[in-house]
Parts: sequence; C-alpha cells; structure tokens
Amino acid sequence: MQYRKLGDTGPEVSALGFGGWPMGGARYGSIDNDLAVAAIGRALDLGVTLFDTAVAYGLGTSESLMGNALQGHWDDIVVVTKTGVVPQPDNPDAFYRDSRPETIRSQCEFSLKALGTDFIDVYLIHWPDFDTPRDETMRAMEDLKAEGKIGHVGVSNFSTTLMDECLAVSPIVANQVGYHMLDRRHADEIIPYCAANGIGVMAYGSLAHGVLTGAFKPDHQFEEGDWRGTGIAFGLPLFHPDYLPETLEAVDEVTAAAEQVGLATPQLALRWVLDEPAISTALVGFRTPAEVDAAVDALEADLPDGLMSAPNEATFEAYQRLLAGGAPTTTDQGPGRRS
Repeated sequence: MQYRKLGDTGPEVSALGFGGWPMGGARYGSIDNDLAVAAIGRALDLGVTLFDTAVAYGLGTSESLMGNALQGHWDDIVVVTKTGVVPQPDNPDAFYRDSRPETIRSQCEFSLKALGTDFIDVYLIHWPDFDTPRDETMRAMEDLKAEGKIGHVGVSNFSTTLMDECLAVSPIVANQVGYHMLDRRHADEIIPYCAANGIGVMAYGSLAHGVLTGAFKPDHQFEEGDWRGTGIAFGLPLFHPDYLPETLEAVDEVTAAAEQVGLATPQLALRWVLDEPAISTALVGFRTPAEVDAAVDALEADLPDGLMSAPNEATFEAYQRLLAGGAPTTTDQGPGRRS
C-alpha cells in the first residue's frame, strides 16, 4: 500500500480510500451488505486506512454499516464523514444544503452515534451552503474540533473562492472533488490551488461512477432509484444514451492498454487518478473483497513509459465531447438550496 499526506497538516492516509456511498442503499444500485463488510475487512488487511462516508448516504445507513465493521480499528484508521446535507421533510430521497451551526452540531452527534465512535478524524462540509455565512459554518466546525469531537476540518465540492473564504476562518486539510479520466473539470484550477495551499485532494468517482469498470454496455439499464439513471453525473451527460456509446469507445482504449500489462480497465483508470501528485487519496466504492484486491494490485503494477498516452488522449477527447454537450464547467450540481 502507498501512503500520502492529507494536505500539509492532515494525517497520513492510504492512497486508496474506501468510499461508502454505495453502502447507503439503492441510490447506487443494490449492494450485498455482507460482501461490503467483508470488503472492509479485506481493505484493513491490505493496509487501507482511509474510510469515507457521509450522513447523507442512506441517512446513517452507510455510517452504521461502516462503523460496525471498523470497531476495534479506530486507532489504525482515518475515518472521514460529511455534514451539511439534509433530507427534505416531504421526500427523504431529496436533499438540500444546510450548513448552519445548529445543523452541523446535530449531524455530528448523529454521525458519532451511527459510527459507534466518539471521534471523527476528518469532518467535511459536503456541499457549500450559499444561504449561511461561511464564517458561521467554519466557526461551528472549529468549535467541534476544540471540543475533541473531530480532528480536522475539510470541505467537499468547494471552489477556490469558497476555499479562500474558509481559510480566512479555519485551516482545511482536504477538499473532496470529482476527478477521473472522463471528468477533468478540476484539473486546471481547484487541484493546483489545493496543491499550492497545502490542501489534500480526495478524488471521488475515480472509476467514473462505473463507466471505467469495463462492465458498461451502450444500452446499459440502471436499477430503479439509481441516480445514474438520469444520464447525468454532476452536470456531465456521462450515462446519457446519446453519448455513452462513443464514451465507451474511449474506454476500450483504456482496456487495450491495461491488457498490455495484465491489468483490467478499472485498475489502469485508478492509476491515472493517482498519477496526479496533488491527489492524497482516490476513493473507490468497493463492494467486494475481490475489488479491493484488484485495486491494491494496480498500485503495485509496474507500468512502462508511454502506456498511458493512448488511453489518456482517447478519454480526454471523450471528456471534451461531454462538455460540448452543454455540461457546466463547474461540478456544483448537488443538492439544492434551502431557500
């Protein structure tokens, strides 16, 4: 296992992070809880130390499942969870942003109980709340840190301007953003900013939310309730039938390069993410122990010079086609505002 610092002041973490979104329920398709728990055990055995979840992932379902599996390991791992996203009263499957101090405090208590611990290593604001002053939010996070409930403050899906506002009040050790071969919207501004300011980058969607696993077909059908069934991933028409066939042709280039060195498509896609030095950890929503094994093998594989050239070019062209389809240049396409 490789280990990297989470920013200048954060803890050392495994380059592979265990993502807990799929454990939240049907929003990411069905999952076998027993296999998921076994995957956590395998990840621990292989040296994975960062485990990421959120109160919004199944309203505590992911936190509880992950927390139960991590009992007895708290001193050896870094647990990350998130606050600031609240279900709508009339629709628990829809959320809005709420980073008011009282919400942050109540969600922190909820998460501690769900996880079964008394300490959260890294606590992130899940999405920026434009209806709450940034200084109020960050002071609330600092209060939790002073009380010994959390170790480090971070953000998720924050722009450089918003990070500037946060840093005026509190240090932040990480920004968790979407980043993969088919979505490079943060490559030119947010990732360099984080590198320059000592902020670790936690990359989510490392396998393009499934497209870079090699398992998708042009006519792929999602289960009912799966968010990917909309065809859109944070503004990109990643799964849309008008774009998916051409995108999968680019994925074929990744597969061809991977096969040259005895790897599978997702393994090479993961290596591409981790080739960016500013990435502290690449999050993968592992569902089975075998997926953990494959990811660790990918880290250890020796890649010849030039292997990434063709897949990098093909997926960049696919990314540009997705942008040309009217996708926003920002990925701030999450839950709506409170007002």
